[in-house]
Amino acid sequence: MFSEIPPLVLILIAAPILYFAQTAVLNALDGRERMARLNRTMNMKRNDRTMPRRSSSGFLLGMAKRVAINTSERFSIVNGGEAEASAKLLRTAGFRGRDALLIYSFLKLLLPIGGIGFTWLWFSLDASSEMGVFMKVMIALAAALLLSKLPDAVLKFRQKQRYTEVQKAFPDMLELLVIATEAGLSFGPALNRVARELHAVAPTLSFEIRQLYVELNVMPDRDGAWVRLSERLPLSEISIFANAMMQAERYGTPISQALRTLMRDQRALRLLRIEEQAGRIPALMTIPLILFIMPALFVVLIGPAALNILDNIMGGALG
Repeated sequence: MFSEIPPLVLILIAAPILYFAQTAVLNALDGRERMARLNRTMNMKRNDRTMPRRSSSGFLLGMAKRVAINTSERFSIVNGGEAEASAKLLRTAGFRGRDALLIYSFLKLLLPIGGIGFTWLWFSLDASSEMGVFMKVMIALAAALLLSKLPDAVLKFRQKQRYTEVQKAFPDMLELLVIATEAGLSFGPALNRVARELHAVAPTLSFEIRQLYVELNVMPDRDGAWVRLSERLPLSEISIFANAMMQAERYGTPISQALRTLMRDQRALRLLRIEEQAGRIPALMTIPLILFIMPALFVVLIGPAALNILDNIMGGALG
């Protein structure tokens, strides 16, 4: 039965199955290791029933893990500076999983091959096509090129959505922080409370603030947490906010005063953006004015005169 299927189709079917199988194995083993590290960190005593025993199944799982890791690394197609740029794009788009770069690399490799295979299969089944070989090759290469750019386009679209959501909710977040700090909360609990309040409106900013709160409590260098926030959200508003908070902690400036100043600046910046969008409206209205309004206006103004001239010409010709 399998001898009748082309080898390329078999490869296209087997590669995703192998990838998702090894991803499932990695996720299961990684969750087990995370739980063991958490237990060791919390100094939890485990008895013999909870201690993992080295058995034949554990040996087979370890071997499967090594095979999956080696196979996944062979799928990787980004290295060096390209890997750093891809990791940054994934980070800013919201994908920070352990295997995010691996999946991205695999898609960059699989999608062009899948595009070529699909077009080849399509032309093989469409026997009535009179298209030449050169045109078929060009269509296959164009499909491969478009599919190779598809992951980047999706990530950039998601990145733009996240940036828009953060910029829209950032002034409200500052205002809530000012209210919380002036109500008596310290900066850490105020961040946590504001993150909970923003979850329904701006989940992206809420998640980033929660992660910032955790890193401020865990990392020995608090400035590093602010730097990581600026790297995850490389926006001017976030950079100004991070720098202001680092300077306030370093020099002992009242945080509520710094937050109030930032809030006023961000409100003014939002007003400037609204005015800028309003100023662009006349330029944007030029195209619909020319395409839809001007022809109708010409018909209304010139139509009656044209009809009178036509009636006079026709009347003179008939007379």
